[in-house]
Amino acid sequence: MKKLMVFVSILFLFFSLAACSSDKTSSSDKIEVWTQAAADHPEGKMFADRVKSYNEAHPDGPKVEIQNITRAGAGSGYIDKLNAAITANDMPDIFTLDGPDIGAYVDSGLLGELDEYVSEGFKDGFTQAIIDQGTVDGKFYGMGYSDSGVAIMYNEDMINALPEDIKALVPSHDQDWTWDQFIELSRKVDEFAKTSNDPAFANYEVSVSLLLTDITAGAYELGTYYFTPLLWGNDANIVDEDGVTVDGVLNNDKSVEALTKYAQLFAEPALASATESEKTFHTGKSALSVSGFWYVNELINNYPDLKFKTVRYPKMSEDFDGLYTPSGSWAFVRNGQEEDEERIKQIVEVMEWLNNDEASKEYFAKNGSIPTRINSLDAIDTNTDNPYHNDAWTVLKYQVENTNKSRPVSPGYPYLSETFAKDVILKIAQNKATDEATIKKYLDDAAKKIELEFAKYKK
Repeated sequence: MKKLMVFVSILFLFFSLAACSSDKTSSSDKIEVWTQAAADHPEGKMFADRVKSYNEAHPDGPKVEIQNITRAGAGSGYIDKLNAAITANDMPDIFTLDGPDIGAYVDSGLLGELDEYVSEGFKDGFTQAIIDQGTVDGKFYGMGYSDSGVAIMYNEDMINALPEDIKALVPSHDQDWTWDQFIELSRKVDEFAKTSNDPAFANYEVSVSLLLTDITAGAYELGTYYFTPLLWGNDANIVDEDGVTVDGVLNNDKSVEALTKYAQLFAEPALASATESEKTFHTGKSALSVSGFWYVNELINNYPDLKFKTVRYPKMSEDFDGLYTPSGSWAFVRNGQEEDEERIKQIVEVMEWLNNDEASKEYFAKNGSIPTRINSLDAIDTNTDNPYHNDAWTVLKYQVENTNKSRPVSPGYPYLSETFAKDVILKIAQNKATDEATIKKYLDDAAKKIELEFAKYKK
């Protein structure tokens, strides 16, 4: 609901802006950059360092000033300040947005396109998933500075305690596997855990950690980010390519089939829970976990005793050869209210500095931000003295290079994401709904709800 309110606020603020005087005078002696990163966070520091190096390299150009504004909750603190700036017709020249939100801001006329201003070949230096994330109606608006990824992690001590025939079900880090094989392994682990006295299972709670509690807490996007790939991998999606048609897409037979497989995690005895305890995987309470890329540094730095291994995100079928793994993150965009062509060129030059190959390498080194530039992916070091780090980054790097897919571009993405996560993904788990008829009803209800909301976009 918070994301929906934010989006409604964007529209209201834009129309308020249109009614106000639009004679904002550009300040040619400085370029202002806002980011959602806290100033004392490694991400905020890496941006500040990058701006400092730009100013040092361009002493005769406009001075770049940066404000790293703490992002509270699901983006509310930073977004609130950004919306206030929009109302006051005082938007920064460059600012950051979460990738899936770019479509909504473009629809509101707040962002400027980049294609005619970027250096030749610069856009093509991004991975395709990042180009797709920043493109709306064929025009490029957002330069993603970090990619992301989701994989499956497992507790090495627990897996090593299993009989050999069950251990054989675990793929290596360079093997594909399917969702059915993932379910089979999870079921075998659960059966063993409930009859074993092995100390590795002393705190066992559930076979698979899914972090569905984040959806309950309002982080709806995590549910959509984690599980839309099940639909992608089954030739389905949550919205049509036009970004506004949901009925017949979200609730088609392919979607029902994919989510019925997801629902097998909740068939009794359940293998996952909508109410799992906090840090289930981190604390040895689950053997497996659907894990975001941020788990790697978190586990290594804060849970040094946990031995974890990483394998690829499962496919829906062995023969599927399309893109299906989750990707995308925050991006730099520019103020679409700026009309001075020379100033726009200066602004885009700064954006390139913040997103070029060198910056992408720096961001990985300083904050573990997955590079978005093709020429920077080799910065991912998979030959350190930590085998858990190496395994995880080998998998994530493979997915970035081969299987990552951008989330759908839609002016109503926040509402779409919230409804899919809350009314479908979470509801299946909470009600332990495993039959096709019930899942089809959830999808039909969600599609109807989203279509009503999206009617305003169908002009």
